[in-house]
Amino acid sequence: MTTQERFARRRKKLEEKLTRLDLQEARTLQREQAHDEQIARDLAGVPGHFAHGLNFYKLFWVFFLCCFLGVVIETIFCWIASGRLSQRTGLVWGPFNLIYGIGAVLFYLLLGCRRKKIHPAGVFFLSAGIGTGLELLIGWFLDIFWNLRYWDYSGYPFHFHGYICLYAAVGFGIAGVLWICVLEAPLTRLWKRLTPKVRLGLNTLLLLLFAADCAAALIFPNRGAGITFP
Repeated sequence: MTTQERFARRRKKLEEKLTRLDLQEARTLQREQAHDEQIARDLAGVPGHFAHGLNFYKLFWVFFLCCFLGVVIETIFCWIASGRLSQRTGLVWGPFNLIYGIGAVLFYLLLGCRRKKIHPAGVFFLSAGIGTGLELLIGWFLDIFWNLRYWDYSGYPFHFHGYICLYAAVGFGIAGVLWICVLEAPLTRLWKRLTPKVRLGLNTLLLLLFAADCAAALIFPNRGAGITFP
């Protein structure tokens, strides 16, 4: 083989390698472009707001995140106040409190998705009203139809049949301010970092765990001393 033929062969190999690299780069750019387009679709709406791209997956994630955070915060608070650990999940067995999850979604839809931001004082009073109404509705429903009471405010001032009280309303107001006025920005950054596949996988896993938890609660109701009130 002559020197010229060797150079020709090397040149051909280099050209093939460059072609493969160009194809790989093109595929990578296509994936990044598709990812950016997905993010743009998810974030369509008011710039800089967590309510961008409002969809089922995001509401689902908000629901489970706040179901869990509500249980953690309430458990810590009650532990500090009473000096003992107690179960704060309510109807289901797992670390999910439905009131916090449903309340967070309502706060999010009614207060966090508005084009014009509400003043924190307004968020406080509206959150207090929404949270108190939700707690009254769920407490009454569980008591009347299932004969279950997972909380009783009878010993607190300004209560209504033990379902709601001023003390809890203030707590809902503070939670609403923290959720709408403080946590939106970091949640926006976190949501942007998640790929669509990660979001779908996370929501699917949470849904399966929650469905199993609800099935267990239907078979073995979460009630008894330290959990429900007589």
